[in-house]
Amino acid sequence: MFLDIAMLAEHYDTRFGLLISISPNCNVYTLQDIVVFTNDPKRCEWYKAESQNVKNKGYCKYPDNYLQFKYEKDENLNNIWLMNNREACEAQEIAHGGELLHPEWVEEGAWDMPPPDCLPSAWSRDNHHGNTYDGFMNSYNWTVPDTAHDNCVLRLRYNITSGEMSDGGFDPEINASLNAEENNAPTGIDVATIHGLEKDNDRGYQFRQNPQNVKVFNIQGQGSNVALDLALALNTNQYGRTFEDRTHVFEIRERPESIPADAKIHNLNVRGKRGNIVQTYPGVEYDYQPNRLEAEVGDYVHIQWTGANSNPQNNAGQGRAGTDRNNIALLREITYPKEGAWEDEAHGCFACNYPGLISNTTNLLGLSWEEQMMLAYHTNKGSFYGDVEELDDTATYFDLGPKRMTQAGIWRFMCTRNNNFTNRSQKGEIRVVPSGETAA
Repeated sequence: MFLDIAMLAEHYDTRFGLLISISPNCNVYTLQDIVVFTNDPKRCEWYKAESQNVKNKGYCKYPDNYLQFKYEKDENLNNIWLMNNREACEAQEIAHGGELLHPEWVEEGAWDMPPPDCLPSAWSRDNHHGNTYDGFMNSYNWTVPDTAHDNCVLRLRYNITSGEMSDGGFDPEINASLNAEENNAPTGIDVATIHGLEKDNDRGYQFRQNPQNVKVFNIQGQGSNVALDLALALNTNQYGRTFEDRTHVFEIRERPESIPADAKIHNLNVRGKRGNIVQTYPGVEYDYQPNRLEAEVGDYVHIQWTGANSNPQNNAGQGRAGTDRNNIALLREITYPKEGAWEDEAHGCFACNYPGLISNTTNLLGLSWEEQMMLAYHTNKGSFYGDVEELDDTATYFDLGPKRMTQAGIWRFMCTRNNNFTNRSQKGEIRVVPSGETAA
């Protein structure tokens, strides 16, 4: 159970943005906060001070197998209250094992680590999956902790509160006492005075579920007795709520002994799923992540990605239906070189849609011919060595391992499988500059 998440929601209110936390020790009770994005940076000091990274927290501990017991008795788990503060926890009385019990409030202490980052929320275009001014997705560069474990949890929580809530919803007077007394009745939230109207106005301007008679025009007394009312689609459930709460399981591995402790390792992965833009929504189509990676000579690039065999069978894409597969092949050479920083060291034509020929002289990040074959055909351990044209018989997971960048240059590459007309082209670029320089 994620009991500490409920506690986190109370003490670490993120209705202005996104909270990202991690459980690095494979323990759901030790979520450590990474970053908060907020549209009200004035609250950043509060966010940092209230994080369990630096402040003692507790949770309400229920008897062992309490929820499992309720589930097996076919009781409605939606009607079970799990308390997130000491007073309510210790006052709660629950029936379990034939007797009435009180749950226990357990203090966990602070994690004794730096507070999370707190940053202004970046602008993004509505309904375009987080694309910002430069056309790329908003992102956050996170340094993965040194704590190695094969079953870690990353949680992203996106909360939203609309302008109808006074003080952005942080006002303690905004609580359940303002709920509507019955269906289709107005709530106690005063939205009229925010817009210069009387609280008890006759226009029907109230915070209520799907109001049907909001007076927008009234031409009575102007040669007509017609009053024009409009209905509004207003779902009060969408105001002041956790909008998304997503959890991802991943693995943190030990740094190989051959890589210096101060060397930087860049991850190059793949995001998205099989399908066209409509079929993948609210997910995204395939792309490399990041699709523009910048590194210095001496850095390491770790290329790895995961696939799946459980996509919807009718989603558009190449290869066996329902499968995700990816690869990397250097794009064909540039016909008309561009001028600019490092363009004379560029390999691969971004405007082209087919790969170059892999040979003993092909230069892709300075990798060997065998390593380039692994990227293109998954010829490393774990593949099935069957149909390779569309990678159908390759493994779902690919891991090239960290590779040291030994030369400066620009390399542009593609995925040969996910390049259908119905899908966005899956292309990427790695730009390596001499140590100490900044990529242009």
